[in-house]
Amino acid sequence: KPKTKGVHLAKRGDLLLHFIISAGLKIVSDSGISAAIGEYKELLDSDGGTGFSFVDLAADTAGIRFAEAATNNKQTAINLQNIMAGSTTETTFFPDITGLPESMNDKTFNKLFGGVDGPKYKSMVQTIESRIATKSAYSNL
Repeated sequence: KPKTKGVHLAKRGDLLLHFIISAGLKIVSDSGISAAIGEYKELLDSDGGTGFSFVDLAADTAGIRFAEAATNNKQTAINLQNIMAGSTTETTFFPDITGLPESMNDKTFNKLFGGVDGPKYKSMVQTIESRIATKSAYSNL
């Protein structure tokens, strides 16, 4: 078992796992599949688990973007390596999660966001994507 004690993203160990697992899934599959898996996991959480979390979804998406930057092509990989070799903090590659809803059961999630096909859900996903796009680690994607 990996030793991640003391290693966190946004002061949470679970977000580190979301990030790493999504990055790994992207490397062995397609980013669309990786995103679908993360979304599906959150839907499962909303039905009797810890609840649907846009924070977790942000960590999943950031992990996918990180893997894309590291593996898309030689130039993006070199750019990411150069960025990460510098004075790096999590703000270099991890989005601000302030205000992202979480811990919603399926009823609340569907009422507030209309499910994963609802316009409010899609708007929230776009907010996450926009926050990730501002990170210097992904500036060359």
